[in-house]
Amino acid sequence: MTRIYQNSILLILVWIGLSCHSGSQISPSNLPPIDQSKEETAVNSEALMHFMDGQLYMSQGNYSMAVIEFQDALRIDPDVSTIHISLGECFWALEKPERAVFHLERAIYLNPDDAEARNILAHQFINRKLFDRAREQYEILAESDPENVENIIVLAELAKLQRQFEEAIHYYQKVFDLDPHRIEALQKAAEIALKIKRFELAQIIIKQMTLSDKSNIQYLENYTDIVTMNGDKKEGIRALKQIVNLEGSSVGVLNQIGLLYYEINHPDSALEVFSQVYELDSLNILALHFLSQISREEENIEKAQYFADQMIYFHPGEPRGYINLALALLIQNNHQRVMQILSKQADIFQEEFTIQYLLGLSYNLDSNYKIAEQFFKRALAINPKSRNTLHSLAIIYDKTIQWSQSDSIYNELIHSDSTDAQALNNYSYSLVERGEKLGIALEMSKKAISLSPKSSAYLDTYGWIHFKIGNIDSALAYIKQSVDIEDTNAVVLEHFGDVLVKKAEIEEAIRYFRKALEINPNNAVLRKKLSEL
Repeated sequence: MTRIYQNSILLILVWIGLSCHSGSQISPSNLPPIDQSKEETAVNSEALMHFMDGQLYMSQGNYSMAVIEFQDALRIDPDVSTIHISLGECFWALEKPERAVFHLERAIYLNPDDAEARNILAHQFINRKLFDRAREQYEILAESDPENVENIIVLAELAKLQRQFEEAIHYYQKVFDLDPHRIEALQKAAEIALKIKRFELAQIIIKQMTLSDKSNIQYLENYTDIVTMNGDKKEGIRALKQIVNLEGSSVGVLNQIGLLYYEINHPDSALEVFSQVYELDSLNILALHFLSQISREEENIEKAQYFADQMIYFHPGEPRGYINLALALLIQNNHQRVMQILSKQADIFQEEFTIQYLLGLSYNLDSNYKIAEQFFKRALAINPKSRNTLHSLAIIYDKTIQWSQSDSIYNELIHSDSTDAQALNNYSYSLVERGEKLGIALEMSKKAISLSPKSSAYLDTYGWIHFKIGNIDSALAYIKQSVDIEDTNAVVLEHFGDVLVKKAEIEEAIRYFRKALEINPNNAVLRKKLSEL
């Protein structure tokens, strides 16, 4: 902050400029008043000589001698602000901050437009961590010189130091508005916005950065991250495509685009992008995974299996390859092949939930309930909150007449989620088949229908409970609705036949029994019912 004047001509110009009184502010109580009878003060040569000697001592670092000379100059000419500024600097160097502040405030009082005095005073306040007082000075400087970005930058930094983050962001944005070359101000504003979790504001600021420097890849990458985090995945795709336009296609960026397309439910676009990745790198795990998954979802099972096989061959340590192949096979009802493939991997991928679950599902489809139970339990140990696994275990316990265990799971499912229509329906059906707690079963079944009124299975359960308690007309109404929605379930068709028998509509009953037998030709009970009609 020390000012060393290069020659006496410059010093005299400064002296003359600062020794003229301008409009005064309210004087601090500890400052002597200015002699208002003087409209203009002539340069006093003796005072000027003392001032120049003081400047020389300052340049040599001899602040004590400089103070003596400046004080002599002040005695001769007390109302020259530049003398007070120099004294303020000396006292600050001599670690006498209170006296430094006194003289700097006096200089400002003598010349309110003296930006240098305010700057020096503000810097002293900052060093003393008197941030509020420093901000007062910089606010005045910013108001008097609104185009000076340096003052706004300091205000931004002070606001940040005081954890007034919204204000700091405002000032940094103002810096950029004044000088669009100061893009680093926007960077700081974005950093603060992220820090205080104003993610939408951060997105706006970073977008402004990308528009200001359209070729800056880092800004585009940051923008992609923030818009994706904010859930604006379409905008993320747009930004990533801009990166591709600047840098060309790369596996990493294309994978991001493909993933975002998949997440916004544009599978065809995702498939196209992952196909591009496959052309660039046929071993890329992410591309192979999504090419298999999307192909399966679009019922192109052959392709789904091909990419899954590729993944298994080139990446045998990646469980998703086996999972994708198993899912493709299950669509083809080839659960036995799934058991062959996954049984070899179950111990290798002991912590992979989906492998254990799919094995349990496959053994369940194979009616091997004991082994299915083991794998479902392994899956549940990995993910104890998996409701699908709990449902599957409950069904197994129901089939194997372990009702205390199935009831326990159903109660757990319903207690943790009273809107679990599947649990309400399955528990109801289990009770009616046992002939137990039919009143409770009816209430649970009624709630399941209210939650999912178009479910064929739930309508059948509710109708079947009515049948068991003797409400034949209600049974007929609800089971007919079930059949109208889906007429390919042998159990529902058989139930409808039973209700028709009770209504003495024998020909219709025979028709539905025969239809059920076509679907399930090994049903001995059905054959017996037909033979008795």
